[in-house]
Order: sequence, then structure tokens, then C-alpha cells
Amino acid sequence: MGIQRPEQARYNSLQEFIGFFRDADMHPATTNLFSVHFSTPPIIRENSRTTRFQTETGDLGLLLDYYAKTVNLPSKQITTGQTVNVGSGYKYTTGTAFSQISITFQMPRSQYTRALFERWTQLMANDGNQYTDYYLKYCCPELFIYKWERGGGDYAVTDPKLLRAVRQNGNNALLARKNKLTSVYVLKNVFPYNIGSIQLDNGPAKLMDLNVQFYYERYRFYPESSFDDTGVRQAITIPSSGDNVTDTSTPRNQTAPTTISASSIDQIQQYIDS
Repeated sequence: MGIQRPEQARYNSLQEFIGFFRDADMHPATTNLFSVHFSTPPIIRENSRTTRFQTETGDLGLLLDYYAKTVNLPSKQITTGQTVNVGSGYKYTTGTAFSQISITFQMPRSQYTRALFERWTQLMANDGNQYTDYYLKYCCPELFIYKWERGGGDYAVTDPKLLRAVRQNGNNALLARKNKLTSVYVLKNVFPYNIGSIQLDNGPAKLMDLNVQFYYERYRFYPESSFDDTGVRQAITIPSSGDNVTDTSTPRNQTAPTTISASSIDQIQQYIDS
């Protein structure tokens, strides 16, 4: 039969590879530069007399973000079944399964971060009465994990806080760029299921780390819009008045104009994601 579709074989070219590699958006990604943001679980809001455990703002929000040393991003696995008719069998999709994630936090001297997860788990499953609370009450509604890449963002001159640092480093303030936000992982209904152990010893002083493992319901991954295609969402079939039939055999059905407002599209997207 010969070689199938030989025209598709890309010839090796170092110059072409270097040119592709130097493109800012196609440059290899790094594992540092990320940002973590928790939404406060309803059970903590309802059972707190202060805002000390409000995770969106204040010192606690900074601790959960700046002191997050390592994050294991979520993984997705497609579950399958198998059928055999005649000859070789084949697999087919049955659903989706998600892995747990873990975050390692560097502990402050106040143990503020540990206090949050201790109180959170106590409210989830009280070891005094052996009762558990309702699922949606103890879950963190959303956990955002943002990924940054070095350079490629807005010009540094647009941020007065960075302008002085750029000048002190001797860089051209007109050409320096900020880091670029490239993607975000949005985890839904997150809760901790394991607070890791910490070993104390009388050896040389070391930084204290705490590993916390989480379960979640599902996640969504959003890259930049220029590298994503969310599919066709602007064509909606609308039945005529007094006719509830929505199949293609009804001639009075019409397609809505493609000039749907952006707010309507956002509402549809939020409904799909929820």
C-alpha cells in the first residue's frame, strides 16, 4: 500500500522550531507563579461571630495565597465500559471522574492557617456529637487557582507600584511588561478531608509546612479566549406563540438572531457551568 498521506509528514527544521519556540504564547509554561483564592464556606459564615475566617479578604486571604507553596492541579479521567460483538472489542465513554487535590501551606507563627482548617473540619463533622452537617453548607462554593506566566502582560507603566521597582532595576520602564494571566482552574464545592501531620524535632530550625487534601465536585478550566472555543451558543430555536412543538417539522419555528447580548450569553454560560 505504501506510506499513507506522506504530505502530512512535517520535515524537521531547527529554524522553524526556534521561531515557534520564541513566540510568547507558545513558549513552554512554568510551574511557578500561581494564585489561590478560596470562597468562604456558608457554614463558617453562619457560625462565626467575627470575620477572622473570611477567606476572600484580610490576612487570611493573603496567607492562603502567598503561603501556598505547592498545588497539585486537578486531573480528569474518562470512565469507560467495554463491549465485544465480533472480533476486537472496543471501549465507550460512561462518565467522568476527578482526582482529589492537595495544597501545601507554609505556616505562619500564629498558626492562623491551621486554625481555619481545624474549625472548618470541626463544623463539617463534629467529633463531640458525631453528626455531620449538610453538604452544600460545609463546601467551599468555588476555589480559584490562577496561573501566571512571566512577562507578556500589560506594560509596567500602567501600574505605579511597579514603575519604581522597574527603574531601580535599571530596566526600560517603557518596555517592561507585567506577568500575564494565562488560565484559571475553577473547582466547585470543595472541602478538606485530610489535614496532614507535622513532625517537630530538636534539630536545626526548618520552616513548618502543612499539607491539606481536598475533595471537590467538579472543575472547569478556562484559558485565554484567543485559545478557546466554547462552541455554538448563539443559535436558539424558539417556537411560535401557541405552539409547543419544537421539532424541525414545525414550519413556524424560527431561529433567534445571532445578535444576542453578551449578558444573555454569560447567563447561559453560568447556567451550563452550574
